[in-house]
Amino acid sequence: MAARSPPSPLPPPPARQLGLWSPRVGRGAVAHAVRSEASGLASAVREGVVDKNDICWRGEEGSGGRRGPRRAAPAQAPLLSSPAGSKRLEGISVEEAMVTRTQLLEEELSSLKEELALCQADKEFVWSLWKRLQVTNPDVTQAVSLVVEREKQKSEAKDRKVLEILRVKDAKIQELEQSETGLKKEINDLVKRKIAVDEENAFLRKEFSDLQKKFKDKSQEVKDTKECVQNKEEQNRLVIKNLEEENEKLSARCADLLNDLEKLRKEEAHWRREKYSIDAKIKAFEDSLIEAKKEIEVSQSKYNALSLQLNNKQTELIQKDMDITLVRKELQELQNLYKQNSVHTAQQAELIQQLQVLNMDTQKVLRNQEDVHTAESISYQKVCFYSVIKM
Repeated sequence: MAARSPPSPLPPPPARQLGLWSPRVGRGAVAHAVRSEASGLASAVREGVVDKNDICWRGEEGSGGRRGPRRAAPAQAPLLSSPAGSKRLEGISVEEAMVTRTQLLEEELSSLKEELALCQADKEFVWSLWKRLQVTNPDVTQAVSLVVEREKQKSEAKDRKVLEILRVKDAKIQELEQSETGLKKEINDLVKRKIAVDEENAFLRKEFSDLQKKFKDKSQEVKDTKECVQNKEEQNRLVIKNLEEENEKLSARCADLLNDLEKLRKEEAHWRREKYSIDAKIKAFEDSLIEAKKEIEVSQSKYNALSLQLNNKQTELIQKDMDITLVRKELQELQNLYKQNSVHTAQQAELIQQLQVLNMDTQKVLRNQEDVHTAESISYQKVCFYSVIKM
């Protein structure tokens, strides 16, 4: 085999024009960019002007997005007064803007460091591969295998990043689903509360309508009571008028009664005189009454003695009447027994007659049976005799 000529050295890669945000920029350029951003933010803070669109654009730029058309920032944003007197620009305070800007810059710096490390690793790999190929007998298969392995590592790293992103997204999705379930529960609770509130409102409306009806009824009752009071007042006036008329009549009647009372007093004096005479007569009558009472007591004692004798006689008479009733009862019982005995004797006589008839019948039957028996015995004897003779 002919000796292979050493391969010509690979030309260095063409230098690309790198901008401020290119991943190939060195650390000095990155630091310079960060310092320029910080100085710009500080100047904006000193002037008291912060553009929200500028902050959003820088956030997109830090996340790897392309720089869009930059809008012209207003000369000065409207300031919002706060209780502490701090200046606010369109609802965002200066301190919050500083914090968000520093966070965005830190994120950009970390992403740039990662990209710079990747670029340096790619550069070292390319230079090591180029050195391997500069040998007299380069092993192309090994170089290809190294390139393939490098690409595999890159793809694996990308896959890991994608998996991490997917995991983060899954976690966020789960959080959102949990928040969704919580919100659904809250919505259901709110719906239930709304239904309960609607029911309560309906109940309160019904109560309000009932109260309105009751108020109307009460107002009607008040009107009726007022009319009744007016009617009663008129009736009371008429009654008072009638009472006044009756009072006049009664006053006249009282005068007449006073006159009658004077007459009655005179009559009372007359009756008292008569009473004294009547009392004397009553006293005489009482004396005679005492004597009559004494006589009545004597006659009463005699009457008591006679009543005792009469009671004794009556008890004796009652005892005799009881004895007579007992004798009558015994006589009645004896008569009943006599009647029963007479009936019993008649029945016994009938039975005796029947027994006699039966006895006569039995005797006739016995005689007939004896006659039959004698006749049979005679005939049997004759038969026996004839049989003996024949033998």
